Amino acid sequence: MKTEQEPPQELCVKLRTAADRLLDGTPLHSPGKLTILDLAEEAQVKRWLLTHKYPTTLMAKYQAEFKAARHKSEPVKKAEAELDKLREDPAKVRNEKRQLKELVGTYAVMIEQLAGERAAAIAECDEAIAARDAALGITALNPPPQRAASAGRTHRPLPPRGKR
Repeated sequence: MKTEQEPPQELCVKLRTAADRLLDGTPLHSPGKLTILDLAEEAQVKRWLLTHKYPTTLMAKYQAEFKAARHKSEPVKKAEAELDKLREDPAKVRNEKRQLKELVGTYAVMIEQLAGERAAAIAECDEAIAARDAALGITALNPPPQRAASAGRTHRPLPPRGKR
């Protein structure tokens, strides 16, 4: 079995400063995750140096350090919080849209029912007036205009209170 060489001092310094930046949450060259891939990217060295050439002296050391840190760096935490918020927003909007759609449907049914009731009430009123006029033997000089069920009745506004 081949023994692993001691890594060069320059590589160790690059990796240490990169690891410190990742742990502090201030990455310069990587997304900031606490992984060997991001460590290599942050140190601007080839990944295989960690994973193949110095797996026990370097890779294992930094994996253990990152695992011990047990936290995500600040940029990663912020990004994940923003992603969670962005994932919640469409769900809230869809739920609100569904509720508004149901409400509009309810209002449409109510308006249709009220329009039908209004038309029936107008027809009943017109019949009652015609029956009253016939019973009293009254002929209108100007017959009332035909009212359409869908047209709105115009009413004279009431005067302000106290000035009748």
